[in-house]
Parts: sequence; C-alpha cells; structure tokens
Amino acid sequence: MNYAFVRTKKKIKNYLYDHPIFRAILENGLMLIITAISGLIFALGFNCFIQPNFEAIDSAISAEVTIYHLASCGASGISQSLCTILKLCNVEFVANDINYNIMYWVFYLLINIPLFFIGFFKVGKKFAIYSLINVAFASSFGILLKSNDPNNILNLISSALAKETVARVLFAGMCTGIASALAYVIGSTAGGTDIIAFYISERKSVQIGKYSTFFNLLVVGTYSILSTLPLNTEIFKDDMGSVAPQTAVIIFLFTLLYMIVISIVVDTINTTNKKYELQIITPNYNLSQSIIAAIPHGCTIINGKGGYSGKDLFVIHVSVRKAEVKRVIKIVKEIDNKAFINVFPMSQVYGKFFKKPIK
Repeated sequence: MNYAFVRTKKKIKNYLYDHPIFRAILENGLMLIITAISGLIFALGFNCFIQPNFEAIDSAISAEVTIYHLASCGASGISQSLCTILKLCNVEFVANDINYNIMYWVFYLLINIPLFFIGFFKVGKKFAIYSLINVAFASSFGILLKSNDPNNILNLISSALAKETVARVLFAGMCTGIASALAYVIGSTAGGTDIIAFYISERKSVQIGKYSTFFNLLVVGTYSILSTLPLNTEIFKDDMGSVAPQTAVIIFLFTLLYMIVISIVVDTINTTNKKYELQIITPNYNLSQSIIAAIPHGCTIINGKGGYSGKDLFVIHVSVRKAEVKRVIKIVKEIDNKAFINVFPMSQVYGKFFKKPIK
C-alpha cells in the first residue's frame, strides 16, 4: 500500500516535471483557491466578531452591549480610523451600517495598493500580486456577506456572541491568524502591514508574529483615541456614538489580546522560518555527503569517541528548516539505522543559511 502510494507520487512528480505549463497552471490554481479561502476567512472574522452589524441584531441584545466594535490592526485598523474620521467630519453616507462597511472595505483595498508596490519591488512579483488578490477577495467577500437580515447566519452568530467580548476577540484573532498563515504558507500575505512584516522577517530570518505586533500598536492606539471623540447626534442618531475613555482603554486592551492570538496562530501554522539543529552521531563519515546531496544546507563534522564502546565516531551538526527535519532523519536511518540523532529547536540563525527565493 505504502509502496504503491510512493510510486504514484513519484509518477505525478515526473509528469509535472515534464509538463511545466500544466504544472504552472496547477500551482497557480491551487494558490488562487487558498488565497480565496484566506480572504473569505478574514472577511468572516471581521464581519462576525470585530465589526458586527448591530442594526440587524435584536435591539434588546444591542442595548446590553458595552463594546460594539472592536479595534482591528494593520491596514484593517487604519481603515477603521479613516471611517471614524468620516463620521467626525459628518459624512452622512457612513451613518448607515451597510454603507460604513462598504467604505471600510474600499479603504482597506486602497491602503493596500501602495503596499503592493513595496512588495512588488522589494520582495517578489508573484508574492505581491497574490497579496493584492487576497485583499481583493477579502474586500469583495466583506461587502457581499454584510446583510441587514436578522436571520442571516453571520448576524445570528454575532447576536449569540454580542455580549461575549472575550469570545469575540478569540474567534476574531483565530480567523485573522488563519487567514494570514494560509497566505504565508503559499508565499504571499493577507496584505496590510503583513507585507512589511514579511519583508523584515525574511531579511532577518525570524518569526513574523512579533513584527506584526510592533506595527499594529500605533494603529490600534489611534483608533482607540478617535473612538472617544463626540459625533454629531443629529446625523448619527442611530449610531452607537463615541465611547467613554475607559471603554476605549478596554477596547485597546482587548485588541492586544487579539494581536497575541493572531501571533500565536500565525507562528503555529506558518513554520517557514522555524529552524532546528540536528546532531547526528555515527561512525559513517560518508553520511554527511548524503545529507548535503539531499538538502540545500552544509554541515559541520566533529571527531568524537564513544564513551562506552571507545570507537571513533563522527558528530555531524546540520541546521535545517522544520519541514526538512523528517527528510534528514529518513536519510540517516536508511544509511545508518543505529545512528544517534538529537533534534534541537533554534531561535535564530546568523550567517549564510539557504532560503528558497521568493518569486
């Protein structure tokens, strides 16, 4: 059974290798599907948990809710701030929740256009194009999924969790984190400050989460301050209005939790920059050459002696990505099934470490 699967897999690989056009179509088709799923998940999380349509929720439930809209971060948070500024400027169009939602997603798309050029010229063309497509999908889904129907599935979910702010934060963070991680896995981003964070992360070869958090603090603080400013009650009489300073502080704190959840989810799913050191103890010197031939990394060999056997041994040190660990172990076991292997997680690597070029 296992042999048949391996043989079939090898045939598929050989076929794709011999048909580069078909392989390119298949790869791009899969990337497009994952990009669409990423955009959909982000839009669902935002419309359901961060900025629900309280106009469509039971007024009795809405009256008991302290925090209507949670603060988002990155380009999403900037879009929220711009929509709030429109309210402060008494723009009647955004007085309606549906129109406010449309303006939010329009701003979200526009903000990502200059970031697209940064990604295009500083990171990679394919990377930037799929990042922008991701944003376009999210914006489209965000507008299309918004509804004033109280029986709409998203509004029913929002209604059920309207007073459960912590649950809203956790689910919103999970949705945003999954959306971002799916994009990272295929070599793109969900847009926004993720593009800048990805650029820095690749250059420094570290996890992305902490950079995203750094960029988002200023955005969240700005929105929290704007949310406390008074609105024109004649135009926005049905709006929740400005929030009290203490509520703005609570929103800010909840958003910190939201960002932590995003960071954890992203770094859990996206293991691209996670690295491990393998320490292989073996009497077979040629084992090192087999490892080098199989993976795009070098290794260091140290002469040793077995404490119990007294035999001459070689200690091979090699740094690899998490996805390459199993491959190296398999090679070692096939050549020397008695080899002793230690696996150590690494927080950082300095020096020349091969990374697959970003397209």
